[in-house]
Amino acid sequence: MKTLIIFSHTYYAQSRVNRRLLEIANLIPDVTIRNLDGLYGTDFTKIDVPEEQHLLTENSRIVFQFPVFWFSTPPMLKAYMDQVFTHGWAYGSEGHALAGKQFMVAASTGSSLEKYRKGGFTMEELLRPLMTSAAFVGMVVDRPMITYGCLDITEEGIKAACQEYRKLLTTC
Repeated sequence: MKTLIIFSHTYYAQSRVNRRLLEIANLIPDVTIRNLDGLYGTDFTKIDVPEEQHLLTENSRIVFQFPVFWFSTPPMLKAYMDQVFTHGWAYGSEGHALAGKQFMVAASTGSSLEKYRKGGFTMEELLRPLMTSAAFVGMVVDRPMITYGCLDITEEGIKAACQEYRKLLTTC
């Protein structure tokens, strides 16, 4: 299945987990990676909307990969959605470009699962606006892959996350 990974990480150079996940994804046939911060820096106005829309239409599965920043996406990923998922293209009476495409979130957190459960919330609940947006434009939403505790994750933990990601990306 042709897969497009939309990746955003403000501090990619310091990343241990997301960098390794991207390395694994890059080895899989029919996977294209768009590193938004690498392509556009922090300038939201540079997002090439026609190119991004073209790539989205050319792939059957769309994966948003990112570290969770204050219970949300990095700013460039939010700007991407705001600018690329446009009325008349992604939604509205004439907008069906993403309908039927598979959608998945591959998120990572600095803190442990236990810290995210304080207050009674789950990471799946925190990701709900993103997943609801995908459903709103007609995408088929898969369960998210969440890698917890990346600030102190072990090498074994990184390998396990990479193995899970490979499996998810090679499953139709």
